[in-house]
Amino acid sequence: MPRQPSQERGCDGKANLGRRYQANANRLALRHGKCYGVYRCPHCGGTHLTTKLDNAEQYQPLLYVTPCPAST
Repeated sequence: MPRQPSQERGCDGKANLGRRYQANANRLALRHGKCYGVYRCPHCGGTHLTTKLDNAEQYQPLLYVTPCPAST
């Protein structure tokens, strides 16, 4: 059984990327220079970001993973 994101931590303060989650996640990845994964929140039904891609297989499948920005 896959792990669930923490309900105690909740969704307050987390960006809900909406239906255009791919474009929004790509824009944030470029702005912050990070790789992001997008997941569907089981608590609010929204789409949130995660940077914890190394243990993503322990959770529900990611909807999308951004291309990693090139290091300079």
